[in-house]
Amino acid sequence: MYTAYLGLGHTLLCRTIKSGTIRNYQYQAARLVIEARRKAHQLENPLSRPTWVDPRFDCTGKTDSRITDVLREIERWERMPERREALTVDMIAYQKLQCHSDTPHSEANVMFDWEVVGIYAGIRLSEWAQDEHVRTRSQVALAIDGSPLAFQIDDLRFFGENRRRMTRADALRSPHLVCSIDLHWRYQKNGNNGELKTFVRARSNPLLCAVSALIRIAQRWVDLQLPDDHPLAVFTSDGLESGPVTFIRPSHIEFALRSAARSVYNITDASELARFSAHSFRVRACVALHAAGVPSTDIKHALRWKSDTFMMYLRNLPCQAARTAHAVKSFNPTRLTLIPTTAVA
Repeated sequence: MYTAYLGLGHTLLCRTIKSGTIRNYQYQAARLVIEARRKAHQLENPLSRPTWVDPRFDCTGKTDSRITDVLREIERWERMPERREALTVDMIAYQKLQCHSDTPHSEANVMFDWEVVGIYAGIRLSEWAQDEHVRTRSQVALAIDGSPLAFQIDDLRFFGENRRRMTRADALRSPHLVCSIDLHWRYQKNGNNGELKTFVRARSNPLLCAVSALIRIAQRWVDLQLPDDHPLAVFTSDGLESGPVTFIRPSHIEFALRSAARSVYNITDASELARFSAHSFRVRACVALHAAGVPSTDIKHALRWKSDTFMMYLRNLPCQAARTAHAVKSFNPTRLTLIPTTAVA
């Protein structure tokens, strides 16, 4: 569990470290444990001098397989080309602090809304934002039918209680009555064009509510008086309706995420900050579902994967280590069933 904890970046500098450095951490931790055991034993049995086994090793004298498995997973992650770090809840909370209610259409407010949507939808860059060169409506990426590839207003469908359909006008007039929103992928990378995903209101956590964020995005479309086929991920230079409209591009996404990572986790190394990009939304969604114990088939369905590519994003996590430990200690070959892992707090 300590190995997995380190692998998540829970170090003195709050950043991810390499597997070799984790091994050094383990060595120092093992020495500390052995010394503590030795001193405790001396207090009770001052004449006894037992030989203490390194806590990293199993009964055969080899490194415990659970530690080896975690390190192997971390090494696999290190070998991934251009791997990206996941967007975190703390980073989204930091982004919220940059928002001001008197400039609802500012870059900070727009990025906050799409970060919230992103951690649920696992959206790809082309599905909501534009390439770096895009400055005008005529330059946006187009789908095969000539419409913008990124989400537009007709891709949002609103529902009240018991999935009662609501018009866009009714939904924006009474946003508190909106219980769920369907997001429509007209065209996407996996070829499943026309796919719909439903997002429900997170009443217990309004900050991270995808429904609320999508309502604000739709209201922004109304306030800025954008045409029906205009991409939704835009902001204005002054944050007001009067300002010129600018498309969200990779530079805006990277600035928001890297500023948050720098402030929240004290990451200053340029190569480490470069791991935060538009793909961090998708990494976050995948890792979060896996950590919650969601089956692989459901992860693929929720995040619109046809293959097992999503497994390249996965990491060993403390919560998974806890479930594994519970399953191991609860196993008894003479019993017909196991104690459910959900019984662990």
